[in-house]
Amino acid sequence: MLKSNLFFNFAIVLKNFKKILTIIFIIIFIFWFSYFFWNDYKSHYEEIKKQQISKNLVLEKANNFTLKNVKDIENLNLYYTPYKNLLNKLVEKIEKAKKNVYLEVYILTEKRLQNALIKAKNSWIDVKVILEKNPYRSPNLNKKAYDFLKSKWVNVVYSNTNNFSLNHSKMILIDDEIFLSTGNFTYWSFVYNREFMLFLKNKDLYDKLKKIFLWDYNWKLVYVYDDNLILSPEYSRIIFEKIFSQSKKELKMYFPYLNDEELLNLLIEKKNLGIDISMILWPDSSGDELEIERLQKAWIKVKILKKPKVHAKAILVDNEVLYIWSINFSKYSLDFNREIGIIFRNKEVIGKFLKVFYNDFYTKK
Repeated sequence: MLKSNLFFNFAIVLKNFKKILTIIFIIIFIFWFSYFFWNDYKSHYEEIKKQQISKNLVLEKANNFTLKNVKDIENLNLYYTPYKNLLNKLVEKIEKAKKNVYLEVYILTEKRLQNALIKAKNSWIDVKVILEKNPYRSPNLNKKAYDFLKSKWVNVVYSNTNNFSLNHSKMILIDDEIFLSTGNFTYWSFVYNREFMLFLKNKDLYDKLKKIFLWDYNWKLVYVYDDNLILSPEYSRIIFEKIFSQSKKELKMYFPYLNDEELLNLLIEKKNLGIDISMILWPDSSGDELEIERLQKAWIKVKILKKPKVHAKAILVDNEVLYIWSINFSKYSLDFNREIGIIFRNKEVIGKFLKVFYNDFYTKK
């Protein structure tokens, strides 16, 4: 009986001792965590707070967007594909870079561009590359380029999936020049697709796009606004809606496919108000038959261009303001992906765009 009591008392003491040890451990852990990680936690919290403030300011500016605010951009050249020599031009610009080459793109398979990046890197140029790790239905499409560039000591990273569903951008910054494209950096984009590509020099836009690139490269999520830029996932849907609602005469558009109910409804509403709308689409837009039929029933003019393959994304508003971007007519492009586009006035460039559009729209192809 005595042994039993002793064992019972010992068990109680042991149990209490375990509780005390647990409490001591928790206290030590709290002090240890506070000592080593509190500043990091505080910085992280402050960063999130800054992001929210920045996001709210950007959304406020986007909601105040008007077409009148879109500025004329000089030092801008518009190219369109198929145009194989444009690939030569871009390769040459990368190889002759003096300071930096920053490339952010959804798909990079063109070997000449990869070799140009390596040549620039070997010339002690600051070369940085951001690729999408999991392109839709082709999760390993960029792996070969990523591994190849990495093996040649080029600074290449995959985009942060916590910030964007997909990084669908198509941008290169070379020294003080901006290159924006509707197409990926693939041989097919330059040789077979209908794409629009811009070379431009504008310090203000360059500085903003450089900041965006470096934030994306370092996996930071920061919000930026400019009346001449359209960014997803920040505010591209707002600008799309503003474009459609503020157009007064006509809309001319290129898109590979249609997949956003809200924007389709807005287009039909504008047509019902007397706006002339013409669209060039790609015939292989699987699942878009019903949407196309709805547009045609609303007397929106739709051209299905079989050749070249339509991969361009562009809108011309009232023959005065042109939008060229990576953004598709889809919910994911508008609300979840990293997308970059530019809005501008430039009579010479718009004239060139119109010639291409009319040729595509009225061709028998």
